[in-house]
Amino acid sequence: MQVKATVLQKDEVAPQVHKIRFFAPRIAKSAQPGQFVHIKCGEEQNYILRRPFSIHQANSSDSIEILFKVVGRGTSWLAKLKVKDSVDIIGPLGNGFSLKSRPGKIMLVAGGMGIAPLIFLADKLAKEHTKTYTVIGAANKELLLDYMNLKRLTRKITAATEDGSQGVKGLITDILPAAITEDHPDVIFACGPFSMLREVAFIARREDVDCQVALEELMACGVGACLACVVKTKTGFKRVCADGPVFDSREIEW
Repeated sequence: MQVKATVLQKDEVAPQVHKIRFFAPRIAKSAQPGQFVHIKCGEEQNYILRRPFSIHQANSSDSIEILFKVVGRGTSWLAKLKVKDSVDIIGPLGNGFSLKSRPGKIMLVAGGMGIAPLIFLADKLAKEHTKTYTVIGAANKELLLDYMNLKRLTRKITAATEDGSQGVKGLITDILPAAITEDHPDVIFACGPFSMLREVAFIARREDVDCQVALEELMACGVGACLACVVKTKTGFKRVCADGPVFDSREIEW
């Protein structure tokens, strides 16, 4: 659905990383973890293509939240919004994380901005009293986004930073095998850069753990019509926007 959403709150949570909460009750009521919204960023002709953003959080009664890093003209425009500004949003779009099997233990794996769709999921799991564990990684301590929220929402959080400023010095994939051995998850839900997700998928297969990945891809239409965001799978090319963005990691041709 397409709505005009009003900015309720805006915060810079790390250098060039922002959270915006929008009043969008129609989207909030139907949103599921792993889905995204498509936002019109600017009014001029140069901003004709919308930008996709994972739904970072949703209050079922009235609001949704996005988390984003300023990387270009569209996100620069978003970062300049003020409370009470209005934005054109389409959503919720895509297929989110599947919880049909109701696993006993869940592990969230978030690399950098990959935390964006996982807070919504962590909140849902906490409300359902699901045993949830987190493995998080970033370049440095400052970019371990939503660390305290995850500490509150999940049973245990294990961190890695590339500069060693918090947790283990190294990559998230360096600490994941030991975390799996220690916490014994039934399924992993992961989001982050493609190269990270590929390694997470390999580790999950080696450890015989089911794994779902939320892919990050550039999109144009956002509804599956333009085929600009396809990913190669074992059954052919699939659209990240319409068939995903969440896929079973075993389905992807890494």
